[in-house]
Amino acid sequence: MDIKTFLDNIYEHVCCPVCSNRFTDPKLLPCLHSFCLNCLKRIQATSGIRDTVLCPECRRNSTIPGNGDLNTLPTNFRLNSLLDALPVTECKTSGVKCGNCDKRRQESAYCFTCCSFWCNDCLPLHNRIKTFKEHHALALKDFGHEDFENIFKQPTFCTKHEKKELELFCQKCKTTICNSCAFIDHEGHDKIALDDAAKEQRLRINRAIKSMKRKEQKKGTRTAKLDEKCTQVREHAVRVKSNVQQFTDNLIAAIEAKKNKIFDEIEKKAKKCLGRLGGKRQEIEEKMKKDQTEIEKCGKILRRSTNAQIMQPNEFLDQLFREESEQEDIVELDGDNVIDFDFERNEELFNDVHAKQLGFLKRITNPKESTVEGKGISEGTVGLLAELVVITRNIMGKQVYHQNNRITMEIRNHEEHYCSTKPQIHGNKDGSYKISYFAKETGICQASVKVNGQHVRGSPFKTEFKPRLFKSVLSVGKQGSAPGMFNLPKGIAVNDKDEIGVTDSGNDRIQIFLADGTHLRSFGRKGNQQGQLKHPRGITFYNDNIIVSDSGNHRIQIFDDQGHYLHQFGEQGKLNHLLDRPYGVSIDSDGNVIVADFNNNSIKIFSLDGQFLRTIGEEGSFINPVHCIQHDNYLIVSDNGNHCIKVFDKQGKFLYNFGMKGAGDGELNLPGFLSVDKAGHLVVCDLLNDRIQVFKLTGEFITKFGAPGKEKGKFTTPVSTAILSDGRIIVTDHGNHRVLVFE
Repeated sequence: MDIKTFLDNIYEHVCCPVCSNRFTDPKLLPCLHSFCLNCLKRIQATSGIRDTVLCPECRRNSTIPGNGDLNTLPTNFRLNSLLDALPVTECKTSGVKCGNCDKRRQESAYCFTCCSFWCNDCLPLHNRIKTFKEHHALALKDFGHEDFENIFKQPTFCTKHEKKELELFCQKCKTTICNSCAFIDHEGHDKIALDDAAKEQRLRINRAIKSMKRKEQKKGTRTAKLDEKCTQVREHAVRVKSNVQQFTDNLIAAIEAKKNKIFDEIEKKAKKCLGRLGGKRQEIEEKMKKDQTEIEKCGKILRRSTNAQIMQPNEFLDQLFREESEQEDIVELDGDNVIDFDFERNEELFNDVHAKQLGFLKRITNPKESTVEGKGISEGTVGLLAELVVITRNIMGKQVYHQNNRITMEIRNHEEHYCSTKPQIHGNKDGSYKISYFAKETGICQASVKVNGQHVRGSPFKTEFKPRLFKSVLSVGKQGSAPGMFNLPKGIAVNDKDEIGVTDSGNDRIQIFLADGTHLRSFGRKGNQQGQLKHPRGITFYNDNIIVSDSGNHRIQIFDDQGHYLHQFGEQGKLNHLLDRPYGVSIDSDGNVIVADFNNNSIKIFSLDGQFLRTIGEEGSFINPVHCIQHDNYLIVSDNGNHCIKVFDKQGKFLYNFGMKGAGDGELNLPGFLSVDKAGHLVVCDLLNDRIQVFKLTGEFITKFGAPGKEKGKFTTPVSTAILSDGRIIVTDHGNHRVLVFE
């Protein structure tokens, strides 16, 4: 409330609740309600109780010190200040009473030091008194709002010595006192000026506030980190559940496959038995037909022949009598041997499945080295990374099955973070075998196993971790326009059949290859009609369809797996549903199309039928984005113009970015298309550095491969990568007009 509003309503604050008149000698009860001293005396007298008084406001009984002497109650100096200010507001109508001559005059002044009014007749006397020389008196007609505030801020007076200001602070008693108290009650105590004590107290309060703010900030930071950890735990739990579900589904699928195999064998056995039974049934039916014919013929002889005729020689009857005397040739059903198959349960497997757990939850560590200890054929693990599992019935552990000079083995994962690829087996001259496999977080793992006879079991061996190395194993295509040749290839993608799709940008077409580099087909030609292309860049597969960013025509086209045109969406423009030179395309977890709208500096998401859904990031988040992919619950964008990778959550909220312009490890110079390899690491095309860099999803640099050049394994502006099912990485070597395959 400002001072003007307060002054307009000052009468509400200076009237006693009991008598409704202005306060006279206002006293403050322990309940903090104020009343005139005379009003309190009347209440005390009416109650007949001297040492307590009932508050008219809150109805609480308050004890009166000094044997019920109401004069001992503290005076409400705040109200006195208001009462002092009240005459100033009334001076123009009723005048104010002079504190010296008691006359009411409109022309008066107020002394802020004496806290009293002086009429113009008495004011010269006031000013001539030597001790009042430093007093500050002001004519009422000259009062401003700030002067009223000064009246309200009059000094606080001592409760024991009224009209004595509190000017000192007793450090021993920790209380404010006046000069009279200092001599009477606090003689010999350490005392300092009240202003100095208050200044020091204010400094302490400010220090305490700053300290509390720092603590609050730290707690806020810790809370944010805890929230982040909670999110990570929830996301990790979802991933672990997904891994368990996938493992369970694979296990069920494997059991289903074995069941179906047994079903096929049962069908074959049953068919064979049914064939035998059918043959025997046919044989019996033929004999039954013959018997029926003979019965009918005999019946005719009996009905149509006389005694003489029936006794004539008859070859048919002679044969019938001979067969009757002979033992009947009955087709046997072989008794219990008709069914010659049954199912015998693998009780050992059944009991093993019941006895063993589906998997284990273990604490994640980051071991630099891991050793297998021999504990018999049923145990032995390579640290927390993996366990060698023998492909022999019901035997799991550190045992390698050796047959026809080959070793068959697999890695069973204990942790989601340590997913491994299929191991590679290499024979050594000394009869041992080197086993290599790839594991997350650690790179290439190698172990040496000695084969003795048919099985190797129980021999401890040590795994060795080496940095991830990438070797070029295949080069596909060269510059040209014939099928299988390229002119500035850009985007690349792989479908679930390991067929490779490449946007042959300079030839305005799409080419499809097998994983070994065999050319399958091409489709598209230069133009702007349906199915025609102009500088295509991004490509992805989804549900047997091929989705292409037709960059030069500012649209997305969708083809079937044979390259037949299906439909399209987009045209050039700046609005949300329009595109301007789209680059990378990908599919999110909901089956929608993510488009990097290069010249519009945005990432847009469309439904498959081309309906605009939303954008990623805020306006100004990107400069010429090239590609956006979804991995788990993250959307990852290569921000070409900012030379960095930006990471968002699934809802499009920015989380963090990594990378900066440069040529060092982890630095980027125009990052291109993205992919995630089998280890869950981000593979980034570092265009102008002529290399591929591999990062953890947190942005931590892992490794790199490639260098400027035209030789095997080198690049000239690599644009895009994709991952084959066996973990090999395929790269469009844009400037060298080829596709390279690395393992």
